[in-house]
Amino acid sequence: MMPGEKVLVVEDSLDVLSFLAEDVLPYHGYRVATATTGQEGLNKVSSEEPDMLLLDLELPDMSGLDIIKKVQQDESDIPIVLMTAFGSESIAVEAFRLGVRDYIIKPFTTEHVIDVLERTLTETRLRRERNELTRSLQQRVEQLTIFSAVGKSVVSLMDLEELLSRIVEAGVYVTRAEEGFLLLVDPETKDLYLRAGKNIGSRPAQGFRLKVDDSLAGQVVQTGKPMRQGGKGTGRDFKVKTGYLVKSLLHVPLTLRDEVIGVLSVDNQVADVEFAEEDQDLLSTLADYAVISIENATLYDELRKNMEDLKLSQKELIESSRLAAVGTLAAGVAHEFNNLLAAISGHTELSLVSDDMDEIKRALGVVMESVDRAKRITANLLTFARRRESKMEVADMNQALENALQLVERDLQKSNIEVIRKFSAIPPVVCDTSQISQVCLNLLTNARDAMVPDGGTLTIEIRQDGDDVVIAFTDTGSGVPDHILDELFQPFVTTKGPLGGGEMAGSGLGLSVSYGIVKNHGGAIEVVTEGDKGSTFTVRLPIEGVEGAAER
Repeated sequence: MMPGEKVLVVEDSLDVLSFLAEDVLPYHGYRVATATTGQEGLNKVSSEEPDMLLLDLELPDMSGLDIIKKVQQDESDIPIVLMTAFGSESIAVEAFRLGVRDYIIKPFTTEHVIDVLERTLTETRLRRERNELTRSLQQRVEQLTIFSAVGKSVVSLMDLEELLSRIVEAGVYVTRAEEGFLLLVDPETKDLYLRAGKNIGSRPAQGFRLKVDDSLAGQVVQTGKPMRQGGKGTGRDFKVKTGYLVKSLLHVPLTLRDEVIGVLSVDNQVADVEFAEEDQDLLSTLADYAVISIENATLYDELRKNMEDLKLSQKELIESSRLAAVGTLAAGVAHEFNNLLAAISGHTELSLVSDDMDEIKRALGVVMESVDRAKRITANLLTFARRRESKMEVADMNQALENALQLVERDLQKSNIEVIRKFSAIPPVVCDTSQISQVCLNLLTNARDAMVPDGGTLTIEIRQDGDDVVIAFTDTGSGVPDHILDELFQPFVTTKGPLGGGEMAGSGLGLSVSYGIVKNHGGAIEVVTEGDKGSTFTVRLPIEGVEGAAER
């Protein structure tokens, strides 16, 4: 028996009523309320809120069955035990149908009454405990569902504004509060300012800033400890800020690496309800989610800035490599132009002094061929050297490769290098033509340098392989030393210049820049080398560009 359970006895017999209400029930620890009529009994069911109703079947103003029906209509779950005389068992059966838990036949003994009451109340207690456990379990499932949703949001959303709003909304829900808000510490002023809110309205939100040394939320920042105030029926108001009073509030700190960076709060402006310790634990868990969200957002912003800086550095590196390549080409182009100018000058002079019209035409034809070649060299050099934003477009790879070859072809001839073209018919490729030409030029000049001074053969093959275009540069030069092969595409790895201990000029950037360009196009670049027999550099580019490669 639970101490102090209240039993309402509705009985018109004063002897029976006195026996139960004054002797039997109090002696066994029950509190008692009494009524002698049906209507009085119904009134006391509402006003006394008894734990059990002990009801006589026959009352002066109404039947016990009528009382049972009215109690059921009010959706009351109070257990009812019916008292009836001999010969009324059939009516008792009807009462059971209406929901009566048990019945007592008059006359009865003390032991029988207590046995029936205790059995009935035990069932009721178990039922209430089960219902309470079910409600508690449902509430816990709802809380875990909310925390799971918030946790998924923390790892999937990068919008800090939306994340913090969801966390505040979850705080209001799990604590059953009327309002909620999240304050952060301003790094410069050290004041608290509003970062997210739920149900606080526009007026309190306007200019929502609090001094740390002059507010309850500020005390949480200073102490690093949660705070619960009000809600004990005192009717006292607590100031959140000027003009913003509440009946009860709960503040928990947002702590990042032992530093309080803000406060997560809920409050009640109308209901004078105290927040429990469980509410504090739930809100503290959400505060941890808020801290993780803020830190993730900070790291994401830093990462985004670093990526932007990296892209800018890569862009500058590509441009630097381009200009270095232009410088390397300048001497060869200047020599080529001198040869062309000499041819133009000599044949122009010949046409001026000759009287033979056929000879004049041949001389002018040579002049025109020289001018056309100069125009092609100039156009290719300008295309290669021109600084512009990266632009993906449909391009003819055979022509792009041919343009790069024209810039170094005379130099290759001077170096006694034979060029073998194996160009297959391939579909147009989505790429940045200027950047891919730069890759080709880097690989052509590297192949040339590998065969100086003895000369050799440079085989250039271009073909389609499934969804890719493959460009291979095979030289018969000195090959790549084993000790740098694994790091060949890293910046400043070279066999030329001061870095590589060679006599030829080289910065060690050409291959690393080429690698970055090809990767940015969704392609790949690799090398196969064999001692002193030469090397093959293979570039693989997706025909549909980097987006098409990503979809595959």
